[in-house]
Amino acid sequence: GIRTAIIDLDPDQLASALWHDDRKKLHPTKAEWPLVKAGVYTRLPQTIEELERAGTEFVFIDCPAFTSIVTEKAMEVCDLALVISGVTGGDLQYLEKTMDIAAIKQKPAAVVLNKVDPQIRETDQAIDYITKSGYALCPIYLSDLVACHRAVSAALGVTEYEPGGKATQEALSVLEWLSRLLYLSTDIDVEPVN
Repeated sequence: GIRTAIIDLDPDQLASALWHDDRKKLHPTKAEWPLVKAGVYTRLPQTIEELERAGTEFVFIDCPAFTSIVTEKAMEVCDLALVISGVTGGDLQYLEKTMDIAAIKQKPAAVVLNKVDPQIRETDQAIDYITKSGYALCPIYLSDLVACHRAVSAALGVTEYEPGGKATQEALSVLEWLSRLLYLSTDIDVEPVN
């Protein structure tokens, strides 16, 4: 129920923008929200202002993992930096750099583990590394579930694709956690997960 927008700043992938293009074609009645903009990092304040005028209450900025200037500009306008990471060494290698940018910009930041397989030792190793590094860690991780991949392919959110599924419960639990951090509505009814 929160009017959400995504600003996609990853010029190499534009995954969010391409997902939204598919959503408009496949589900025209659902295409209004979330709003998705393929943005330019030098115009972030103007883009956010434009989205707010359109009724947006919550903005996600999707940054490329390896471009520090884009991340720096996004940090300047954000209220909270969510650093999405997998659990392998390759996934974690850019974490320190991103968290350093958040510290320099004096922005609160937290790591959200994504595509997690709780059965592999890398999951525990990643959690140990993150906590020993002193980084805030979202208490809920997002599992590597088929429903997530299928929802993207269907140009839907996971809550639309499989409303009663585990992926939906995880997503809503992260939203509930995030809502409490940002003082948004906490009228979200979810079952506890992982």
